[in-house]
Amino acid sequence: MVLYNQEEDNKLAVRVRSQLTKFFSVLKKYLPCWAITSLSTHGRIPFEPGFFDLLVIDEASQCDIASVIPLLYRAKRVVVIGDPNQLSHISSLSVNQDMQLLIKHGLIDSYAAWGYSNNSLFDRALGLSHSDNIVNLLEHHRSHADIIEFSNTHFYEGQLRIATHYRKLRRPTTEGPAIRWVDLCGTVTRLREGSICNKKEAQAVIMELQRLVSQGYEGTIGVVTPFRGQAHFIQELLHKDYSVLEQKLITKFGFEADTVHKFQGDERVLILFSPVVSLDCPESSLHFLKRTGNLFNVAITRARAALIVIGDRQSILQCDVNYLVEFAKYVGSLEAKAKKEKPIIIDELGPVYPNVFSPEQVSDWEKILYQALYKVGIKTIPQYPVEKYRLDLALITENGRRLDIEVDGERYHRDWNRDLCQRDRLRNCRLQEYGWDVLRFWVYEVRDDLKGCIRRVKDWLEQE
Repeated sequence: MVLYNQEEDNKLAVRVRSQLTKFFSVLKKYLPCWAITSLSTHGRIPFEPGFFDLLVIDEASQCDIASVIPLLYRAKRVVVIGDPNQLSHISSLSVNQDMQLLIKHGLIDSYAAWGYSNNSLFDRALGLSHSDNIVNLLEHHRSHADIIEFSNTHFYEGQLRIATHYRKLRRPTTEGPAIRWVDLCGTVTRLREGSICNKKEAQAVIMELQRLVSQGYEGTIGVVTPFRGQAHFIQELLHKDYSVLEQKLITKFGFEADTVHKFQGDERVLILFSPVVSLDCPESSLHFLKRTGNLFNVAITRARAALIVIGDRQSILQCDVNYLVEFAKYVGSLEAKAKKEKPIIIDELGPVYPNVFSPEQVSDWEKILYQALYKVGIKTIPQYPVEKYRLDLALITENGRRLDIEVDGERYHRDWNRDLCQRDRLRNCRLQEYGWDVLRFWVYEVRDDLKGCIRRVKDWLEQE
């Protein structure tokens, strides 16, 4: 029989920690990079100014200022990484209480930006940094373009350059958009703890999970919702009535069903999003959604390959939550585009440039080059889709060699800048990864030296 002595155990822990502290300076030589959370600093890192040369703080928009001060004290320099369009820290101190404390201690005039309740470390660092010390990370590598483009437009002012590697995405199907909407009309129920749920929507989530598992889907899966009540109801449904399904999801699919906060910094290959909103949604819940657009931005961008929205589309279109309304319209536009678009069959191509899905994106010089190439026996495919890109003219040989022919128009002459150059570089790299060669022609080359352009294409063909 062994008796456990808590007091002795505590004393031993103190002695071990004391001995470990003596070796920190030696350990630092052999362990130059340390990883730790801001709330577990005490007793694990020496309380010594400038102990580290560089402190890197990730997800800084979720970090309150007070919690990170002990870490800042231990560093000579700091790099702060975060996204103001994602989640901030959760404060139990209200804005009014925060203001009263600042006023009470005479800090309101000079130190309001240091307030705890609504200022994250990222906010404060951004306010203190010179523009030369701010680096914008613009290349996006996580999500399918259909998923990230909405956030890019509505939250990031179109600045993101999408560089996602599509071949690494496990989509349930390669047909249609990467966002699918399961439309149903449910009822919102107010729960005793104050949150809300939509039971019909939750049941539909379970049915969709069963369908994915039964069809042999192999990617990771998550369920995200803005409301804790809905997350709890889905968890309970799985645990009580679908325990076998729950076990499969947890063991094989890295499954999690929770609110957006649980998924900050995380991702799944496929995300099911349950908005809960219906026509009888309480005004207080809609108000919560209106002031937390960053929650929605985080929710949908957790998905890498596929996003399945399960909810009442008509209610969302009428809910007066602007970003939800715009998102419902956006998904509708993706669906309409997929229905309207028809693949071009190369055997049906003739000497005249064919009708394409987006004729407004085609310049006259592309048409002229297409027709000139056709006359010399070179058949190209206009507006050929590869991942998120549309190739001006695609040339595919019998032995499988592939050439992307691009005609860079007036827009490039008028508005050439570093960002356009970077976007083209990313595009070229991705196409080359997929076995495409790329030839670019300026419009003036097509205009002034059409024979030379044709010669360059023939030279490529002769390299076989």
